[in-house]
Amino acid sequence: MIKLLKYMKKYWYIAMFGPLFMIFEVLMDMLLSQYMGKMIDDGIMTANLGNVIHYGLMMLTIVLVGVICGILSGVFTNIASFKFSNDLRKDVFKKIMELSYDQTDTFKTGSLVTRVTNDITQVQNLISQLLRGLVRSFGLFGLGIFFTLSISSRFGIILAIVMPIEVIILIIFMKLVFPVFSVIQKKLDKVNTVVHENVSGARVVKAFGKEEYEYNRFVEANNDYTASNLYVSKTSAFLMPALMLIIYGTQLLIYFIGGSTIVDAFKGALKLEEMITVGQIQQAVTYVNMICMSIMMLGMTFTGMARAVASAKRINEVLDCKLEIVGGEFDSSSSFEHGVLEFKDVTFSYPKSNKPVLKDINLKINQGETIAIIGSTGCGKSSLINLIPRFYDVTGGTITLNGVDIKEYDLVELRDKIGICLQKAELFRGSIKENVKWGNPQATDEEVQLACDIAQATEFISTKEKGLDEFVEAKGTSLSGGQKQRLSIARAIIKKPEILIFDDSTSALDLVTEAKLHDAMRKHMAKTTKIIVAQRIATAKNADKIAIIDNGTIVDFDSHDNLLKNSSIYQDIYYSQLKEDKIYE
Repeated sequence: MIKLLKYMKKYWYIAMFGPLFMIFEVLMDMLLSQYMGKMIDDGIMTANLGNVIHYGLMMLTIVLVGVICGILSGVFTNIASFKFSNDLRKDVFKKIMELSYDQTDTFKTGSLVTRVTNDITQVQNLISQLLRGLVRSFGLFGLGIFFTLSISSRFGIILAIVMPIEVIILIIFMKLVFPVFSVIQKKLDKVNTVVHENVSGARVVKAFGKEEYEYNRFVEANNDYTASNLYVSKTSAFLMPALMLIIYGTQLLIYFIGGSTIVDAFKGALKLEEMITVGQIQQAVTYVNMICMSIMMLGMTFTGMARAVASAKRINEVLDCKLEIVGGEFDSSSSFEHGVLEFKDVTFSYPKSNKPVLKDINLKINQGETIAIIGSTGCGKSSLINLIPRFYDVTGGTITLNGVDIKEYDLVELRDKIGICLQKAELFRGSIKENVKWGNPQATDEEVQLACDIAQATEFISTKEKGLDEFVEAKGTSLSGGQKQRLSIARAIIKKPEILIFDDSTSALDLVTEAKLHDAMRKHMAKTTKIIVAQRIATAKNADKIAIIDNGTIVDFDSHDNLLKNSSIYQDIYYSQLKEDKIYE
């Protein structure tokens, strides 16, 4: 928790006004009690209407000042705590964006969402409690004891009896509920994970008729989360009545001790100046109530602190997570080559797996070449291309871009040189133009139009009422699969990358449209190196060379014609898909 307080340094000058005005508010509360006692003794008990009005106006003034101080304390506290959480949330989100795929999978998406939202809110609430609640608690506690004892030292006996009992009750409560807060956050993670899985995979759930099954999964996770919260709530339900019972009992003791002095004074057993007046009794009741409430508020603050500490630990797990993939400092402006990619003895295994997915990969792709990669499902095609932008790092060997190990490039600079089109096209809420320009925000309208032309997207865009300004729903739900893939391709093309990667990203296109796409790329992107992961021979056959991967190893690498003559694996794939050569000749 202390590590996160560094985010308050920028706002210390704002934060200091929160407790400062809170101190003034507490002082006003104390003064209000004093004037209330004077009104009773000097006004009501003596039937002096002038004093009642005088002290009443004084009390109204004090209340007004206290209200203003309370409002200002809240305003400055909220400004500081919200700015704190804003900065912290941005840094956590930035760190999440820098995590590798494996690290993101380890945390789980639902958990990361909880950490960015609920956990940071818990810490924000604690900051607010520390700046206001803690100051108010200690202020009421300290000043309450001082003013109570200043009325009569006899009330010290009550405080000596009552406060330890209240503290013991709070300690028991905290021991019961504190360990549960870490469990609650983990169970909230599970709820969020189930929700995320079902929202993102809603179509699959519906297609398989698994609504009832997934509903039961959510009910189980939600009931588990609710049960933990109910435990805390039930325990808290006993706390408040117990503390109120102590407060009411304390009031009776004050009335008894104060009333006894009045009776003794009238009997002559006590001097009148030693008598506790009715106004002072009421003052003491108010002060002791404040003391007891301050202890209860202190307990609530510690409860919030326990919840926030559990959340802070989870936030720090993200912030302190050592990045598995870190960029270098190579200045690519000194490079004389462009778009030359080479794999040298590359081996790759996924984290927590001892079995290599790729073995001894040696492959050189020159600028402007189009290379296709084919193979059976699970042979390592996607794993191979995921190594190029360093979504994962090689476990052996090296990959060089323009003669330089890709690990020496700054990550942003490396990925700026690469355009990737995935099979599952991810689009964002906004216009078609905004989605295309996502690849290059500085692109002109002419560049957007050219990218759409190359991607064969212009035809369907022209049918839209607003053309490029047509609105696209989140994830592109308002578009077909082929339309989404073409916009995804346009988005990658507009980057003008040195390396353009298609990971089976034309699977939803018909062969005629796909052929037009490749013709347009040859015409307008002759110097761009293109890597195409394909399932269809029709997609791969027009590449300059085709790499065949089998069991994580490149077994053949040649042109379509040569492979068709010399590679038995390629022949099997070719004839199983095409059946008759003449169809594609």
